[in-house]
Amino acid sequence: MGNKNQSFNPVKEEKDGVLARRMVWSTEALKLATKGLEDGRKLVANPFYENNIKLLKGDLVFQRTDEERAEWKRCATDIIYFVNKYCKLMTPEGIKNVTLRDYQEHYLQHLMDNRLSIYLACRQCGKTTTSALFMLHYILFNVDKNALVLGNKRKTAVEILDKAKKIFIELPYFLRPGIYKWNEGEIVLDNGCRLMAEATTINSGISFTFHCVLADEFAHIQPNIIDKFYNNLFPTITAGKARFMITSTQNGYNLFYRLCKAAEARENEYGFFKTDWDEVPEWNPDLKCWEKRDEEWHRMQVANYGSEEAFNKQFGTNFDVNANTLIDTKIIRRFEKESVEFIRRELPGVSYSEYFFWHPNYELSEMKKDYFVITTDIAEGVSGDDTVYTFNRLRVRTNDNFIYTETIGFFKCNTVNAEQATRILKEFCQNYLDINNYLISLEYNLYGELFAKYIIENIEKDPMNVHRFNEDVIMKYWNDEMTKYTLGKKITTKTKQLGTALFKQHFEREEVVNRSLQFMAQISNFSDTKGNGTYAASFGHDDLVMAQLQMAFVFENPQFKSLSQMFIANKGIQEVNSTYNPYDTSDFNPMSYFGSLQNNDNPYAFNQFDFGQFETNENLRRLRGL
Repeated sequence: MGNKNQSFNPVKEEKDGVLARRMVWSTEALKLATKGLEDGRKLVANPFYENNIKLLKGDLVFQRTDEERAEWKRCATDIIYFVNKYCKLMTPEGIKNVTLRDYQEHYLQHLMDNRLSIYLACRQCGKTTTSALFMLHYILFNVDKNALVLGNKRKTAVEILDKAKKIFIELPYFLRPGIYKWNEGEIVLDNGCRLMAEATTINSGISFTFHCVLADEFAHIQPNIIDKFYNNLFPTITAGKARFMITSTQNGYNLFYRLCKAAEARENEYGFFKTDWDEVPEWNPDLKCWEKRDEEWHRMQVANYGSEEAFNKQFGTNFDVNANTLIDTKIIRRFEKESVEFIRRELPGVSYSEYFFWHPNYELSEMKKDYFVITTDIAEGVSGDDTVYTFNRLRVRTNDNFIYTETIGFFKCNTVNAEQATRILKEFCQNYLDINNYLISLEYNLYGELFAKYIIENIEKDPMNVHRFNEDVIMKYWNDEMTKYTLGKKITTKTKQLGTALFKQHFEREEVVNRSLQFMAQISNFSDTKGNGTYAASFGHDDLVMAQLQMAFVFENPQFKSLSQMFIANKGIQEVNSTYNPYDTSDFNPMSYFGSLQNNDNPYAFNQFDFGQFETNENLRRLRGL
């Protein structure tokens, strides 16, 4: 059997007594050393940190094979490949290779692409594991970098560090740096990188230079320290161009909520990511497999927790457990899954074109063939609220000939005044739309009036209508007293309440379709927070929503009916009663309807021989005099 206490040298060409750090190690040499220890032999040169065969001492000379070098380089640049091929964890079936779910792959790539990131996660989605994988990859394949995991409790942070350590020890030797320090709260590697775990305090992260910081369960940090902590840490993150990742489950209307909503609406620098409960599979112990969570699972969990509210507190991602949002949260969640981020496109001939955003699948070259309602919300233009246009094209469902509108683009800018806004929209319309195929609906407030005034001035400067832009495209509405028409809809407390109720119906029935992520971020935040029937953004902006809300009044407008009839005729389809129309006649002409109201109470009355000329219009004369 031999003497098990005899010395064993795994590197044959080396002489006895040479220190491990002076030897050239390889995967094969380490395997021999491991076998020697397992056989009870004493190593002349021991490469293992504290005799743990899973950990190597710092500063070992390690010679990789050509294949190992190629794999190391690929792992360094492709985190998904690294995780799927080399990372192992304990599973219900024992230690297995990590199998990333689709949303986990997307999240890891999201972290690679965004220096600042915020993650709204449901419970049991594997947030801890995914965070640990990213932090481990960061310290493995960088040099001289400090990484920090912060948790609402120290236990939370240590759990992520511990997960990273468990993955580390299952890696092949050629991917493992040597160890200088390895304890409950810190890993220090011989590539100069370290990973620390701490509880969040007011001064967390500011006494040390960190290049990558993860703040886990951010929404659950004590309310009395969260703002001070963030205000102390974030400037150091920004100054040092460090990576900063915020992850958490929802926990009411706090700083995490505000940062999430701003990120979702693209109003801050954070990349936004979210995982809902129905994206997470459930382990079936009987069948020993993962199963998709469905509505039956949801129904059972609601029954188990006692209420939808209690379920949402554990698994929800909508922040709306106790909020009275205009749109039902289940519908919002369903529509969010169908949504896409609207993107910028080049718009030759249009000022401020960088503030236009379009559905990525919509071809702008097709716009002159489509029929549109453009809804507007004009702001002051002093870096406060945004001036917004939404471009809503008429669509028809092929199965039942149902007419609806679909938003395919929007303009959003907070630095243009009413005059500039008029010029921008005029430039866009004359270059990209057919004047016979669109209407403009605006809010009749101070800036809406100015907008209309500038439109009229532009028309007067262009009597031959070379640019094909006139006031006939502006929708006229009765005032609240039903005494006169105005260029635009006057929004009062009464009309806003009516409009929000009507819009809710139209939107939830998919009569008004807007699937931009930017809009969905605002509508999910549009709540009656005071309980008085008045809806507004509970945080941030609601300009996209307010512009879109006008569709509630558009559907009841006779000019819209006329545009719809033209659309129907162009499509060669049978008209159906898809929307409420109080002026429904077989030969309806909206302008003749206005003409039939020739009296002193109708400021838009005109002679049939002067079609479109409003010379007797007292309101227009007043606008010209503004």
